[in-house]
Amino acid sequence: MKQRTLALAATAPIAALVAAGCATWGDPVASASAAPLPLNCAAVQGLRFDNTVLQSASLVAAGAVRSGNTPMPAHCLVKAEINPRTGVDGVRYGINVELRLPLQWNGRFQFQGGGGVDGVVREAYGTLREGVTPALAQGSAVVSTDFGHTGTSTRDATFGLDPQARIDWGYNAVDKTTQLGKAIVERFYGKQPNHSYYVGCSGGGRQGMMASQRLPQHFDGVVSGAPILEQHAAQVGSLYGIQAFAAIAPTDAGGLPILSRAYSDGDRALIVKGLLQACDALDGAADGLIENYQACRFNPAVLQCTGAKTDTCLSSAQVTALTKAMAGPRNSKGEQLYPGIPWDTSISGATWRGNWLGTSTTGEPNAARATNQSIKYVFMTPPKPDFDYFRFNVDTDVQLLAESAKITAATSTDYSAFKQRGAKTIVFVGLGDSLVNPAGVNHWYKNLVDASGGLAATQQFARLYNVPGMEHCSGGSALDVFDPVTPLYDWVEKGVAPTTLTATGKSFPGRTRGICAYPQIARYVGSGDVNDPKSFRCEDGRL
Repeated sequence: MKQRTLALAATAPIAALVAAGCATWGDPVASASAAPLPLNCAAVQGLRFDNTVLQSASLVAAGAVRSGNTPMPAHCLVKAEINPRTGVDGVRYGINVELRLPLQWNGRFQFQGGGGVDGVVREAYGTLREGVTPALAQGSAVVSTDFGHTGTSTRDATFGLDPQARIDWGYNAVDKTTQLGKAIVERFYGKQPNHSYYVGCSGGGRQGMMASQRLPQHFDGVVSGAPILEQHAAQVGSLYGIQAFAAIAPTDAGGLPILSRAYSDGDRALIVKGLLQACDALDGAADGLIENYQACRFNPAVLQCTGAKTDTCLSSAQVTALTKAMAGPRNSKGEQLYPGIPWDTSISGATWRGNWLGTSTTGEPNAARATNQSIKYVFMTPPKPDFDYFRFNVDTDVQLLAESAKITAATSTDYSAFKQRGAKTIVFVGLGDSLVNPAGVNHWYKNLVDASGGLAATQQFARLYNVPGMEHCSGGSALDVFDPVTPLYDWVEKGVAPTTLTATGKSFPGRTRGICAYPQIARYVGSGDVNDPKSFRCEDGRL
């Protein structure tokens, strides 16, 4: 059948996008003076920048704040707002910024990515995930932002009613926040950063890819974890999947599908048991991790009941719905609109249930994919606040999502300016991610390889790591504790390219293993303890 993948949806030329978002008001650094400041916090508040309000600058004592169990060093906390305004919807907008400047600076500048649809300013500690020391604790200057709007939560996407707020969230806030942060850093320390980084996951992963593709002048290194790189296209798969599950779910008195009852926890455990039997040993070891995901070809029909539905089998309807959702969306012509979802053990987890089915015992959908405001407000153009996701039509409604790609999609394979700068990027995604289809991320990387002269040439500046069993950014039945940031520092600053990312995880106590860069997978050498990293080596998958 003909393949028509939305992952390649056309985006507007970069110059046009920059003109649309970045020229609507002046850069915040336009009036900055080059003279260095005394090394104290009070002096920062006396700075003046165009279109910017410096709200406060205060000293935070060493150990006064923590990220988890990690105490932060003495630093200046700066808060500012760029381009305060009233939107077309009558709501007050502005790009709110937090910058933390350690008194003992290591010369690095780091942008801390956001998540969800943002709307909150997270503490600029440079925190990413378990296993990574916060950047501020290492002595880096760190900046964060709400990306141009304030929400009641990170799921409040009503800002999409304002066109400029869409642009700010899409990419413009990254540009303006970086310029302001670096200008203050230069004034405070008397010099520019030695190296600049962007580190984020989920929405922050998309923002990192946006920085690499559209703002390559700003960063020497980027970590993009679980990047939601093409919501406009991926959401077609989301809506297609929940419709498949809704079709087999029982309904309440009002006719609403009770998604949570489409599959019981026992059904999902049964699916994973069958999946492990089919695919676990493809890497040479049956150890609970499907390393050779590229070779996994699981057919849930092997679990179908021969008679009435029991706890030991799936009904015919359950098999059909699961097969349809996992295969990815097709239109009425049979054209594939987005890649299918890799089979992974996360299906039995609570996160998968929450995203696809929810937990409600009533017909009111509470699955994350059925209540995602961003589809209606940000990814449909024009916004359609009353749109019924269960009535999404793969033939007539797809175009409603395509227009937003000009602002939010991070699917470009033009990394020429990024490479010319000598910049590097590490991208990672969990193969069990039920929010970001990892196949979409892999599809983009394969296109990048094709556009960059092959795998060897691409790995000179960009490497992708697929993590078996891992859910969104972390979690799942996986080795999900690892550090992608330190290897990036070493790659940028020392020229030492990363090989494997050493990983551990609570799901497999005592086990350590290297995560291999695509297209390689961790393959058992044939002998030795499966918990010992020496028992596995990186080889191409599907052998």
